[in-house]
Amino acid sequence: MKILSCNAGYLLGYQNVLGGYVPPPIGATLGDTAAERQAFRRLVSLIERERPDIVSLIELDRGSHRTITEGQFQTLCDSLRRRGLSYGGEIANKYGDSGLVQSLPFFGQLGNAVLSRADRDRTIVPHYLSAGGKRLVLEMGVAADVVLFMVHLSLGARSRERQLAELADLIHDRADGRQVVVTGDFNTFAATDELREFTAQTTLELQMPGETVPARPFDDWLVSSRQLDLFCCSPSLDVARCDVLDVQLSDHRPVVLELELDR
Repeated sequence: MKILSCNAGYLLGYQNVLGGYVPPPIGATLGDTAAERQAFRRLVSLIERERPDIVSLIELDRGSHRTITEGQFQTLCDSLRRRGLSYGGEIANKYGDSGLVQSLPFFGQLGNAVLSRADRDRTIVPHYLSAGGKRLVLEMGVAADVVLFMVHLSLGARSRERQLAELADLIHDRADGRQVVVTGDFNTFAATDELREFTAQTTLELQMPGETVPARPFDDWLVSSRQLDLFCCSPSLDVARCDVLDVQLSDHRPVVLELELDR
């Protein structure tokens, strides 16, 4: 089984503005047609080349004024279908079902999604953590005895600590004896040491594909790690591959995990 995971950055591309520390102000506010089309083509080509069983996509636009599509999730599924690849899944708002943030202009259209090959019947369950702004966790059973949790954790260290504690409880409640894979953007700029308690509570093991965001001029003073996108797996899972893919869709590069599962 192959799992592809990426923070797609709403397919607005990556431009080195102020050393890469801020997004392009016009594109981030109004959108960028050329950048979106280029990033979209790269994403479709990447999925066509890798042909993953599961695709975890953080930061897709469900149809705000910034996108040239009526919704990037459905447009992606349609584009893949035209290339003979049939995927289905679900996208959900990353901030929650209700509240102030979702009522703000275009924020209600910002989401995370999980796709799987459409020949598999996989139920996707959204959960919302109580801490932080970005609170969505998507749960999907990916095999008879394997469950996937996709996350996008907070930029704030204190909120992230609370989120990881809640995530550990959620995994304990929902895994039901199944093996577990957690993937997504962990925002661990303070290095993966902060995941030590989480992995101890869940008995999961870190799988580190490598640095997923570009080096920036002041990183030595501001951050301790550029390994933000990674996997946490049950130790009983046989990991055959864990890599960063050399494709710059956004300020994050995609990561891939391949598991050898008993048929």
